[in-house]
Amino acid sequence: MWDKGIAVLCLAVAFLLAIFLTMLTGMFVMAADSCAPTSPCMDQVGRGINVSLLGMAAVLVIGLGCVIIAAITRTRLAIWALATLLLLPVPCAVGSDIANHAIQLNTVEPTRP
Repeated sequence: MWDKGIAVLCLAVAFLLAIFLTMLTGMFVMAADSCAPTSPCMDQVGRGINVSLLGMAAVLVIGLGCVIIAAITRTRLAIWALATLLLLPVPCAVGSDIANHAIQLNTVEPTRP
């Protein structure tokens, strides 16, 4: 019984964390502020956003699938739910790193007086 309770708690926290990280991903757009409109910098920021959002969705779907399979086979649910919770920030961190490195591709020239 305790295993199911911990699994439900971990999954609930994981979904709340996913909502927070999704809102945080919206801030990646600020990395494109210094990008020229036609530079590869804009593509890099978009790639970072895609990695973050799609990675978090993949972690949630795979984690929930593993919990369902664990429930069917009557093994420990809490392990898979905890793994989902712990792996959820990884795609957001990788996407953030990709978006932050977009500044290195900056092609905006300084304004001349």
